[in-house]
Amino acid sequence: MLTIDEGSIAFLSGSVFSPEGRSVANAKVELSRILEDGTTKKIDGRITTETGSFKFRLSPDAAKYRVSVKPEGAEPVTKDVEIDGAAVYRVALNLPAKPKP
Repeated sequence: MLTIDEGSIAFLSGSVFSPEGRSVANAKVELSRILEDGTTKKIDGRITTETGSFKFRLSPDAAKYRVSVKPEGAEPVTKDVEIDGAAVYRVALNLPAKPKP
């Protein structure tokens, strides 16, 4: 069985942080591809580790992706990432402070 050469893969890795700057474990992170017409197509999802991190393995072909996390009771936090080759791409998602009543 042949193994995949990790030098031919694009890795999109990142972390989710609380408003106080702490790592957020068990956050649901979704990955969507941004299509040419501007719409998005969900392609994968992950739950952050105990250190608040996540990682997606992608094709190294040029494409735009949107990473998002939706905190409870708030609007989603998103970051767009352009993939243009085999490399490691990093992103940080910072959750907003909860509005005060």
